[in-house]
Amino acid sequence: MRRAVLAALLALLLVLSASPVTAHGNHVEADSQRSDDGTVVVEAVRPLSDGFLVLHRETADGDFGDPIGHVPIAVADGFQRDVAVQLDDGAWAEWPDDDTVWVVFHADADGDGEFTPGTDPATSAFGTVTGRPITLAKSDAPARVLAERSEPQRTDAAEATVSEVVLPEDGFLVLRHEDADGQVVATRALNEGEHADVTLSLDESALPDNQSSVGLYAELYTDDGDGEFATDDERVSAGDRVVSTYFLVWRVDDANATTSERIVNTAATDEDVVTPTSNEPTRTTDGTDGETESLVPGFGILHATVAALVAGMVLVRRE
Repeated sequence: MRRAVLAALLALLLVLSASPVTAHGNHVEADSQRSDDGTVVVEAVRPLSDGFLVLHRETADGDFGDPIGHVPIAVADGFQRDVAVQLDDGAWAEWPDDDTVWVVFHADADGDGEFTPGTDPATSAFGTVTGRPITLAKSDAPARVLAERSEPQRTDAAEATVSEVVLPEDGFLVLRHEDADGQVVATRALNEGEHADVTLSLDESALPDNQSSVGLYAELYTDDGDGEFATDDERVSAGDRVVSTYFLVWRVDDANATTSERIVNTAATDEDVVTPTSNEPTRTTDGTDGETESLVPGFGILHATVAALVAGMVLVRRE
C-alpha cells in the first residue's frame, strides 16, 4: 500500500513538473506615464469576476486610499489590454506635476454594476492586492508605451512589436534585454505623437536558440537633435519613474501555429527597468514590491504542490 501511494505521489509530481501551468488569479498591469487630461491607460487586466478598475490616491503609509476614478470590467471580455480610466475632474484639477496613483481591481460584490466603495472590495491574488502603484505625471505632452499581451509575443523572425507608443516629442523607441547589462537590442526613430503596432528588428543575439522566451523592456528617449540614438539621449520619465513596459518575445518556427500554452511575465515595478547608464546604477527585476509575478502564472502554486507531494513522500517512507 505504501509503495502504491508513493508511486501515485511521484507520478503526480512528474506531471506537475512537466506540464505548463495556466492557472492565473486576477491580474492588473500598469506602468508610469504622462497624461494631458487625467486619463490613465492600464496596460492589461485579467479578471476572474465582473468588477471595476479603480484609481486610488496613495496614503501616507504607501497603501491605496480614496478612490478617484473607475471603469467597469466584464469577466466575459477575458484578458483586456489598454484600458483607459479617467481621474475624477476634481482629482485631476488638483493633481500636482506628478504623484502616485494606485490601479486596483475591485470585484462587483453586490452585482449591481455600480462601484460602491466599502461594498465592492479590492481583490487579491496569492495574498497580495490585485493592483500596483504608478507615477502619473501631468504634462501637455502625454507619454506612454504598451506591449503586454496575454501570452508571449510569438515571432519566427528576429523582430518584436510594441502595440502603442506615445512620444512627447521626436525621439526613439528603444528595446533593452532583460539581463543585468540591459543591452540595447533594437531602436527605431519616431516622430512626436501616437504610434500603433511599431515593429522593430532585433539584434539576433537577443533571441535564444532554444526557442524559449526572452523578456524585453521598451523605453522612450527624446532626440538631442542629431537624429541618431545614443545612450546619453534623455529617457522619458514620469516624475522619477521611467516611462517603460516589459514584455515577452518567444522565438518559434512558425508564428502562425496555434498554441495552448499561456505564459505571462511581468516586471515587479516600473522602477525595476534595466537601464544602465554612467549616471545611474543598473536596476533589475527582483520582485521587491507587493505585486510579485512568477515567470509562469500559478508557478507559486506549483511549488507549493510539489513541496506538499515531497512531504507526503517523506511521510510514506517513514511509515
